[in-house]
Amino acid sequence: MRKPARSYFYPNAMGRIVLLAMEEILGRNGVNAVLNLASLTDYINHYPPHNQDLHVPFEHISRMQSALEDEYGPRGGRGLALRSGRACFKYGLREFG
Repeated sequence: MRKPARSYFYPNAMGRIVLLAMEEILGRNGVNAVLNLASLTDYINHYPPHNQDLHVPFEHISRMQSALEDEYGPRGGRGLALRSGRACFKYGLREFG
């Protein structure tokens, strides 16, 4: 018998930073398209609140990154992921010092 998979979570603030960084690079419509493709429509225009509660599953971030590559192709998706990663780092430093 297989054990159920364990779920891990990011703090809401980190999930918000990822979405804001993607919005900086892709624009609001680009983020909405990625979220639709990743089947994460709950996040469209409703980013997680700015707190430390653990409610953003790792799998959601993974699905966002996969959808980014699916939508823009491997080369375009990689470039956009790098740029959004740099923006995440910038926002993360600003928030967490």
